[in-house]
Amino acid sequence: MRAAFVLQSIFLAGIVAASPVLTLHAQSPSASASDRKLFAEFSRKAKAYADKQHMLVQDKMKPTSDVAKLQQQRKQLREAVQQSRAKARQGDFFDTEAASAFRKVMVDILNGPEGKKIKTSLDHAEPGAPAEFRVNSEFPNQNGQPIQSVPPTVLKALPTLPKGLEYCIAGKTLALRDSAANIVVDYLPNALP
Repeated sequence: MRAAFVLQSIFLAGIVAASPVLTLHAQSPSASASDRKLFAEFSRKAKAYADKQHMLVQDKMKPTSDVAKLQQQRKQLREAVQQSRAKARQGDFFDTEAASAFRKVMVDILNGPEGKKIKTSLDHAEPGAPAEFRVNSEFPNQNGQPIQSVPPTVLKALPTLPKGLEYCIAGKTLALRDSAANIVVDYLPNALP
């Protein structure tokens, strides 16, 4: 049963990553015009990443019912992404200005009317990966521990990501994860107050 779940998850991740759809959530009402512009630029970078990686997914992820083969394909995809982004570093997506805008939105959300409920949700959610991220490295959940989901209230205030990319929270860090390759695209330390 577990093998079927893993198989389905890996296969679906490949399919999802192959569909670079991008829309913007309505950002926090308190976000300034300049913050919304920074979020639009962040979204543009995310879409460019997804478009580039879309070609790698098509090349590396082929439908199969063999779990070992799917895991091997995911490893090959991760290696291809790592080679295509050999000079990737922290701050490529969360640059100084974007980092400031993200932190401001997170403070607004967590100090707002839903803040207490969101904090409780984050505290009681399944444990996330350790906050020790390295850009362009495998997302640190190799032992199969669940990845903490980001509450919908928070997602509504952040730029929507193209399929195949997702936000993850670990401690006070907000990470950008490529779900098909299980790779850290970028991360923002101290994103949560």
